[in-house]
Amino acid sequence: MIALVLASILGTAAPAPACRGGDISVTALRIKLIKGSASAATADRLLITGDFTNVGSAAQEDGVRQHAELLRNGAIIARQKLPALAAGVTYPLQFRIFRETSQRTDPVEVLVRYVLDDRRHAARDDCLATNDSLTKVF
Repeated sequence: MIALVLASILGTAAPAPACRGGDISVTALRIKLIKGSASAATADRLLITGDFTNVGSAAQEDGVRQHAELLRNGAIIARQKLPALAAGVTYPLQFRIFRETSQRTDPVEVLVRYVLDDRRHAARDDCLATNDSLTKVF
């Protein structure tokens, strides 16, 4: 009986309100392999692309300082600046990394994360930090 009452209460609870500011989210990661040649001693190129979207209800402030980072094994291996995004706008990113052809069958795990450089304006420019990174194994 108590379980039924709790289920009805939880089922009718209103969803959490969306952020009232900008909220940058990593919404997709993809990889493209450009094979190198072992005989010519050229490494594979891995193009890792991602989408950053402002899923918040407001635009970010003009001139906000922010960037994206690509990490492997906990080390930052690439950075890219991000412009201020209006609500609902998606911005594509692309990172390029290299891998020896002998490692072609090894899985590639990457973490792409959003970084707001000036945290004083976090409530306005990135009001929810839980969606600021995405890890994927290719």
